[in-house]
Amino acid sequence: MSTSTALKITFALSTLLVSSIASSALIVTNSSWTFAAIVANQGGSVLNESFDGYNGFYASGLTGGSGDSAWSATAVGGIYCGAVGTSQVLSTNNPVALTISFASPNVFAVGGNFFNTDPSFTIVPGLITISAAGVSYVYAADGSSTSFGGFISTSGAIDWIKVESIGQPTGPLYPTVDNLVVGVVPSPAVLALGALAGAFGRRRRN
Repeated sequence: MSTSTALKITFALSTLLVSSIASSALIVTNSSWTFAAIVANQGGSVLNESFDGYNGFYASGLTGGSGDSAWSATAVGGIYCGAVGTSQVLSTNNPVALTISFASPNVFAVGGNFFNTDPSFTIVPGLITISAAGVSYVYAADGSSTSFGGFISTSGAIDWIKVESIGQPTGPLYPTVDNLVVGVVPSPAVLALGALAGAFGRRRRN
């Protein structure tokens, strides 16, 4: 896929995203600073998961965190955690979608560094779909581990997000996440977030 074609697809999907956000009451951002600022502005806190304590294959999924930051990651064929540079990351064992679920009703914002990797955990530039609450955000991830995507709900808790790599003809891609951030926002802040949204009018290794 040429760069110009990827940009055209990204622009078209971004155009569709604007109406999707309005109907489902979600703010979508590709800035970690903006994500943290909005959560903090609502009196919430951002909880971080680096995945540094996980390594290897997990057949039946993987859980982590505690309390409001508790999460569960699942994918067909299992989860695989490995190293990208000096950081441990969460990925899938097969080139399939990754779903991360949250049990707490206080989770109103979810984000992180989302990117594609090959079977050896080498980062590969390409398109990624991140979905939450009926909204799909598609963007072109570069060849680094710092591509950020985040959702902030203005109407209710976020129960899960789904991350899927859009495959390349050169080989399978695996959706990968690092530095998952969970924004815990008190329920009364939902109305304030709504006002803010109006203003603004993403078997393997042998």
